[in-house]
Amino acid sequence: MTDHTCSEAAGGVRFRHTQSKQFATYMLSLSREHSRPLRTSFDPIDIPRLLPRIILSDLGADGIYTYRLLGTELLSFMGHDPTGQPVTAGVGVQAAGPIQAAMDLMMAHPCGLRCVTSFAVDAVQVALLEYVSFPLAGVSPPQQIRHAAILERAAWMDETRPAKAHHMEEIEGVDLGAGVADFSAISW
Repeated sequence: MTDHTCSEAAGGVRFRHTQSKQFATYMLSLSREHSRPLRTSFDPIDIPRLLPRIILSDLGADGIYTYRLLGTELLSFMGHDPTGQPVTAGVGVQAAGPIQAAMDLMMAHPCGLRCVTSFAVDAVQVALLEYVSFPLAGVSPPQQIRHAAILERAAWMDETRPAKAHHMEEIEGVDLGAGVADFSAISW
């Protein structure tokens, strides 16, 4: 499932999965406002194969991002529907702060984000995911859209025991025309 042959597609970013590259290429082709892709330009019909792994999140007045919707494959992967819950609630205490900080930085700069994160159950890695995220313009409340490509998944992974974010393997910004934010201080 991993594609290590992807060429550079977005501001020098090298994607590990072909669907990550396809999602970034699509998002970068959309009309923009203040460097951010316009929500009204996003049409799910354009990327049907990517929809099962799409995540849309809203930024609340309290500064917390909540799940607005998840694609069907991600719902199955997670084993439950977290719609309306904070994005950081299911990742574990070690990763919650850094994930919130990365999402805030991506919105403020603005820029896209690519990160590779491992997930574990009882400190045993069960999955490795590549996330590609973008802030959206022209929508209230503010939103982010991301695609999650599953690079590795343990055959024995049991969805009834939720995995927590274990380690961030890679993180980098995707240039939307305003440069990229410095994510170097974000880790867990």
